[in-house]
Amino acid sequence: MKTAELLTQRLELVYRWYKGMVNPDTGMLEYLYIPRDDEFIREKSPIRDIASVWDVQMLSDFLKRHELRPLVEKSLRHYGDYLVERDGYLILDPRRLEEPSSIAHSAFMILALLHASPPRRTRQIAALAEGILQQQRPDGSYKVYFHDLPDHGEELYAGEAMLALLETYRQLQNTRYLHSAERGFSHYDVQYFRRARVAEDVLVFFANWQSQACRLLFECTQSAGIKQEVADYVCRMHDQIIEQGFYENVEGNPTQQVSVEVACALEGLNDAYAVTHTSDDKRAKRYHQWICTGLAYLLRLQCTRNGTETERGGFGLTPENRTQRIDITGHAANAFMKSVENGIECQLPSAKH
Repeated sequence: MKTAELLTQRLELVYRWYKGMVNPDTGMLEYLYIPRDDEFIREKSPIRDIASVWDVQMLSDFLKRHELRPLVEKSLRHYGDYLVERDGYLILDPRRLEEPSSIAHSAFMILALLHASPPRRTRQIAALAEGILQQQRPDGSYKVYFHDLPDHGEELYAGEAMLALLETYRQLQNTRYLHSAERGFSHYDVQYFRRARVAEDVLVFFANWQSQACRLLFECTQSAGIKQEVADYVCRMHDQIIEQGFYENVEGNPTQQVSVEVACALEGLNDAYAVTHTSDDKRAKRYHQWICTGLAYLLRLQCTRNGTETERGGFGLTPENRTQRIDITGHAANAFMKSVENGIECQLPSAKH
């Protein structure tokens, strides 16, 4: 079976899994499922909740399926009620969130709105993007919170913010969004990554979101110089992950791996492959090899036959811990979709569990 066909079959299972994660009372996604107890846990995590709506939209578009549209529309109405105006732009209300409002909340709300069914809420999208623009400092970095708080989570949130701005640029063609991302990427490369400010245990997460934004920046920028700098930056991040033995450990010690790390690494590596495969054949072959390693791990981890009815299609925390989270399944599904879009072909395991 071709890799694309196998991955698409597994993505159909993921779609089925999402349907089982919809709470029949709220019409929104549950956060956590524990197969051992056949129990759902709805922890309050707005960032992951909104991001998962975007994940569902991406998968629905990929599979050309629409059964989960009520979930998307209910979730967007719910979080749309959280939007409040501040200094001429929109943020999500921290009182409703029950946590400080950040550029990550705004970024995922933008992404979810951009991928919603027409009519698009262009004014809301632009007002949320304006809020992120106002958070950018003169050095190109982004202040994380819309409040007087120190930055936290910038390893993830800055990349998410740049990705949202670039997706907005593709839709609205306002060059302010593009120029902000150009300045932002340069800061997080030169002043953040090169200065070894990214801890080893968060590098795969940092590289994932930075790579997603950089792939889009590579496609959108008109500057040949920035294209080259973006490609170099993406390669340096993923080369460092490889050199630290991350994929060798996935291959040699699969029971010791955490699924969210592998899924995030694989998402970002696919973006690196997309940026480099036409210009750097040697590096692209190495990336292709490790993408196949990551795919093999995730395919073995995905529940396809055994387990509870609800469990099938999802991914556990580890090979030994079957607990399932919506964000992990989202990262794994996105890694599968990107591998299909990149034309990745591998010798993959056929065993099901």
